[in-house]
Amino acid sequence: MMKKLGTLLLIIYSLGSGLYAQEAQRDLLQGGDSIVTEKAVLLDTLDAVRGNARAAGDSAVTLKDVIDIQADSLLLEIERAAVHFEDSVNHLKDSLMKAKIMRQAAESKPLPEVIAFKNLIKNYRTYFSEWEDRWDDLYLQITGIRSDANFYKLAMPATYYRAPIEQSMSIEGWKPVIPFVQDDYREKDIQNLPDLRRSAKVDNYINRQLLNFYVQYPSLVKQNEAVLEGVEPLSGNLVIQNRKKEKVRSMAHREKVDKVDEQDLLVIKPNFWKFTGDSYLQFSQNYISRNWYKGGESTKSMLAGFTWTANYDDRQGIQFENKIEWKLGFVTAPSDTLHSYKANNDMLRLTSKLGLRAFGTWYYTISGEFKTQFFSNYETNSDNLVSAFFSPAELNVGLGMDYKYTKDGVCNLSVLINPLNYTLYSVANDRIDPTKFNIKAGNKRESVWGSRLEATLSWKIIKNLTWDSRFSYTTNYEKAVGEWENTFTFAFNRFLSTKLFVHGRFDDSVPRVEDLSYLQLQELLSFGLNYTW
Repeated sequence: MMKKLGTLLLIIYSLGSGLYAQEAQRDLLQGGDSIVTEKAVLLDTLDAVRGNARAAGDSAVTLKDVIDIQADSLLLEIERAAVHFEDSVNHLKDSLMKAKIMRQAAESKPLPEVIAFKNLIKNYRTYFSEWEDRWDDLYLQITGIRSDANFYKLAMPATYYRAPIEQSMSIEGWKPVIPFVQDDYREKDIQNLPDLRRSAKVDNYINRQLLNFYVQYPSLVKQNEAVLEGVEPLSGNLVIQNRKKEKVRSMAHREKVDKVDEQDLLVIKPNFWKFTGDSYLQFSQNYISRNWYKGGESTKSMLAGFTWTANYDDRQGIQFENKIEWKLGFVTAPSDTLHSYKANNDMLRLTSKLGLRAFGTWYYTISGEFKTQFFSNYETNSDNLVSAFFSPAELNVGLGMDYKYTKDGVCNLSVLINPLNYTLYSVANDRIDPTKFNIKAGNKRESVWGSRLEATLSWKIIKNLTWDSRFSYTTNYEKAVGEWENTFTFAFNRFLSTKLFVHGRFDDSVPRVEDLSYLQLQELLSFGLNYTW
């Protein structure tokens, strides 16, 4: 293609030079014709003068003057035609020389513009592919940008920031322009001082550029500012020292080794343990007067909870997870003449899992769970005990596999499948009916072999809303027990939150209450204090 383009340019230059040479040649011929014409006119004029002289001999002086004038005019015309003829010859020589030079340049090498265009087409695909890969590389060190902290948004991968949107919709700093008010004379005095608002101005300009980029190329922006919130800066005490270069030969022949005392050694061991905790105290209150037309009872309720986790992960294939959960809730019972309040939530649960990586995010797992309660609970207007400490108590031990999916700060999912599971139900208090807790009448313990499925999920739906869910299903292939616990937490700030508890349960191993199904449901909405560490 480049050879064809060079040939086309050569043809255009040749045609232009030939046409220019033809025009010069045509001017030269016209100049020669004008000289011949002027000569013929002069001869005719001389013949006419001679004839007039013979006809009037006494007028010779006058005729002579006429002949001199005509001769001078003819000489001027001849000189003018000669000059024009010489210019035409020089013009023709210049045209021929230019055509020769252009022909030699075209035959030797193409023009620089042609070479540059050829290289651009040749390297475009490589150039485009390299820059396209830069958008997907989060850890690529971008060069060509000034080393200035004010330009960090341009040095980071393409990210959606909140500041450009807020800036475009804000009217902060705007003020009307009043033409008849004079400018502040003090502004002239501070023009030579350092601009202390430089960082704010630079950030303002960068936000404008980013907003335009978001509108023009939204598909190229793949990161969000929320992803960067958990990134911590490097410590200011970090010191990087260049390693001392030693020759291999000197190290091999070293006979004396310097003695190092134990106190001079600094051994830093990685900490694979991670400890977290969460606690809350929630209240709710409902007042109804005695003469309320629909009736009802005033109630007050309180709910407290505590969760503590200790997880071990060596990043090599071993995970050890431990969790303690405690939940306790009370509600007043005006209709119960024997008890002023009741425990509507009472649960203590300890879970532990030891996993060994099998492949991907699957782990061979041994798991254990123990669950019981603290306080006693009675029937309404009766001293019949329904449940008490260690009555009931439930122990699950299983062997299976655990699937994990983790996205830091957003989602944490675990699905445990135990094809082999052992469950032990027990009741320690003799006053409690064991048949309500999967234990046969006359016994205090019941062992069940079967399978178990347990799934836990912690999902940060939006910035202030978190959903914690736990689903378990245990069966001996004759009867089944299923529970689904859901907690929705809306945090106003670090210390105040609203919680919604929804707890569903299915158990067909206990006697069913007449006109009711095996499905049980509990719900509670509360507001109060919350603290996470």
